[in-house]
Amino acid sequence: MINSLFSSLPLWICVFWLFNSLFSFKSNSLAKNFLIFFFFIATINYFSHFLYFNRQYNSYCFAENIWIFTSLSLFPIYYYYIRLLTKDSKISISWIWLLIPSFILSIFSFILFFLMDSYDKYIYVHNILYWNGANSDYSFIIKLQLIKQIIFRILFITQAIIFTFIGIKHISTYNKSIKEFYSETKNKEFKSIKILLIVFIFASITSSLSAIIGKSFFIENQFLIIIPSLIHSLFLYGVGYVNHKQYFTIIDFKNDLLNADKKDYSTEITKKDINNNHLKEQLIKLLETKEIFKNPDLRISDVSTLLNTNRTYISNLVNEEFNQSFADFINNYRIKYAKNILHDKKQINISISEIGYMSGFLSESSFYRVFKDKVGVSPGSYRKKFFETTKCINK
Repeated sequence: MINSLFSSLPLWICVFWLFNSLFSFKSNSLAKNFLIFFFFIATINYFSHFLYFNRQYNSYCFAENIWIFTSLSLFPIYYYYIRLLTKDSKISISWIWLLIPSFILSIFSFILFFLMDSYDKYIYVHNILYWNGANSDYSFIIKLQLIKQIIFRILFITQAIIFTFIGIKHISTYNKSIKEFYSETKNKEFKSIKILLIVFIFASITSSLSAIIGKSFFIENQFLIIIPSLIHSLFLYGVGYVNHKQYFTIIDFKNDLLNADKKDYSTEITKKDINNNHLKEQLIKLLETKEIFKNPDLRISDVSTLLNTNRTYISNLVNEEFNQSFADFINNYRIKYAKNILHDKKQINISISEIGYMSGFLSESSFYRVFKDKVGVSPGSYRKKFFETTKCINK
């Protein structure tokens, strides 16, 4: 019972998100629709797992050849999904090369399968797949199967390391670009996907250990199947959930950049025309006098338009003179403004959410997140502690 339940859990999660994505196909972004392919491959992969852990010997003997392909395809496909979120505006067929190792090894596996006679299949299933035994008397075909398994493990572990590393790098680069353009980054940054990649690392480690140890280890210790099952299920559910909630992608970002470039004065202004000290004074004036930070949708292109320059100069100024990203720079002014309201006894009846809106935050959750990140406590706790401290001093 436990074996059947946990061996099928990742499968049902894949099926759930596969159909969920298919039903909203027309309204989905390019990246969301590409993830349908990921869940389709994952469904086949975890169905093969289900056959294995429920001892469907003959069925799995054939399905293993497909499992080779699906297992080695999931990392490259998920990596390309990250590219479609953070780097690529369209799907390029040239990236099909990512699937070449999985395709070649799967074809090799099929060839070996059809070359085995009934006796070899029996030995391969019961002595290799379900026991991991080693025997010098194995036939040449069985020895090739053992070599195939070694190649599979090497490829799988290599993929896990390479694609996780490159995926995190793409997300970090993208998030940095977002913070240099928008003052409000909520629903635009991929922090949740970065967290998911950490889960992906654990799933990778689990899968890599499983590949090294061999699935037969979990057959002999059935309760241990709970651990990889829950880790994989958590990762798969997280992939589906984050994808379901994610609407902003690199395509939207590039469109905003394109619109900003139409207003850009870069063709009229050269670096010689720019006086950094003057520009810095003008920028501070905009923030402290005109309080442009109160605009929740403030972008660096808006600031460059107001200062009659281009966003590259503003970005460089903020980075070099203030040692901050544009988003952090603007949010510091918002937090400072919010603190002044929180300190004011006359405005004690103003709600936390209203203070957030007054300070330029798009939502209460954004205000809470940024305030806690920069101050260390929530706005409500900060206000309470401030008045308690003030009261003690006055006594």
